[in-house]
Amino acid sequence: METSDLRYARSGDLNIAYQQYGSGPDVVIIPGLVCNVELAWEHEVYRRAREHIGKYVRALEFDKRGMGSSDRFEQAPTLEQRIDDIKAVMDAEGIERAHVLGLSEGGMMAQLFAALHPERVDRLVLINSFIGASALGHLKRRDDEPRMRRTDVLDRFGRMIDGWGREPEHFVDIFAPSKHDDPAFARWVGRFQRQTCSRADILRQFESIVSLDANDQLADIRAPTLVMNVIGDRSIPPSFGRYLAEHIPGARYEEFPGEDHLFWIMPNWRELMDCWIEFVTGRAPNVRSERRFATVLFTDIVNSTASSAAVGDTAWRETLDRHDRIAWQAADRHAGTLVKNTGDGLLMTFTTPSQAVECAAELVRELGRVGLSLRAGLHAGEIAVREDGDVTGLAVNLAARVQQAAAGGATWVSSTVHDLLLGGEWSFTERGEHELKGIDGAWRLYELATR
Repeated sequence: METSDLRYARSGDLNIAYQQYGSGPDVVIIPGLVCNVELAWEHEVYRRAREHIGKYVRALEFDKRGMGSSDRFEQAPTLEQRIDDIKAVMDAEGIERAHVLGLSEGGMMAQLFAALHPERVDRLVLINSFIGASALGHLKRRDDEPRMRRTDVLDRFGRMIDGWGREPEHFVDIFAPSKHDDPAFARWVGRFQRQTCSRADILRQFESIVSLDANDQLADIRAPTLVMNVIGDRSIPPSFGRYLAEHIPGARYEEFPGEDHLFWIMPNWRELMDCWIEFVTGRAPNVRSERRFATVLFTDIVNSTASSAAVGDTAWRETLDRHDRIAWQAADRHAGTLVKNTGDGLLMTFTTPSQAVECAAELVRELGRVGLSLRAGLHAGEIAVREDGDVTGLAVNLAARVQQAAAGGATWVSSTVHDLLLGGEWSFTERGEHELKGIDGAWRLYELATR
């Protein structure tokens, strides 16, 4: 997929960071409260969403002023100043007219931009979009909606801001409750917070948006509009979306099951994603699993439970954060796909076995330097890539079994990988035949020699 480097557009006195990716009709994506377009590629769930989007449209996504790689502001910007940032990035890329997608708080920017600049908006999409304060008193809450008492919401956001970069579980609780029991995701959120903005920055950002309001302009929107909401969203209830759909002429409204404000992490993310893609492109994305040949790498931290108990929760969490950072960098360096973080290990896929072996060797070496002993296992074969980005198939199961058979601090490979690399620069030591659980027959395994 074609992806540009991070670029900058001048908006008034500020530089706005942005990136383009994909091919097809232009869609300007206006992010929510917290955004970092460059860092988002480093998490497998964020990346799979962008790769899916890029198959059907050319996305132009930017960091809002005060966030990510964009400049900070001293005085809270008006909504009119904020939409100048949309014009700035569009102008920088020579885009006169595009579809506009507003997420969360970015939805208000999208609303006002569509109302004031109809000549630049083809179609408007609002997902889990915020509404202005003047509309809150007019809302009617259904009995089946989550309780959205203002004091409860402010308390939750207060805890999130107070624990910014240190206690990411508060962010997860509000925006991604389905990941509540996923410590690897929480660790990544903590890193995302620290590298996106400071606690002072997020407080300034939050205070700057609470008074923004585009409600008076909703009736002026002329672009065909799709409004979408996740039913169980803990920060933006569906009543917000219904209000917008009722006040934007001709708007279509859709609701989707789930509870994550960050809808792209939900199990049914494709359902919502494909709905807006079809709305802007006029055709529904393909729904199918893809089969491909790949080399599969599984890793696991040796004696992780004992190590955690020995050093304590805080130190162990910092060690795992280093583990994740080293893993993401290694996957990128060797053109691998990090499919998922399993908590104490990783699942990656590679186009060639040499890339996979090089990555495994680097991971064992670099993680050993931070005190982590890793075991790694590789196998090559045909895999099924599911719509949610996960991979399945015998080749995946076999790679997992090879990893389980490996000794601590070592990389073992199946005979398939060994034979594919014959004549190459890597050397192996035979480790005999093994009965692998759930796999027919005996498999000859080999250990990668260290350099």
